[in-house]
Amino acid sequence: MFYNNFDNVHGEDRYGMVGKIGDPFREECELAISCYRCHEQPLVIAERNWMDTNNDDSQRYQIVVVCDHCGAVDEFIVNDGREHKIGKLKHRKYRPMESDIMKKGTMD
Repeated sequence: MFYNNFDNVHGEDRYGMVGKIGDPFREECELAISCYRCHEQPLVIAERNWMDTNNDDSQRYQIVVVCDHCGAVDEFIVNDGREHKIGKLKHRKYRPMESDIMKKGTMD
């Protein structure tokens, strides 16, 4: 949902960047990261939840991922305190990178 505010912080919609700060971790993207429970790939981004605004005006998001095989749930934070800082997965203890994002339909 795009929102308007007047303190030079822009919002973003669910399909891409509208404002001045964004990241590629979008809902329904697949990540080439193995599950902490069954050790299979991929993890699918199920939710992208806005948390708050950092001091550098970047938007902090909680990313919830689900294993495509066993359904195990994990989560990590994007823009964790500042722009482009990505937190580790809560259970897997791995720090996702933009290079972990797989294009939709690349796995059979």
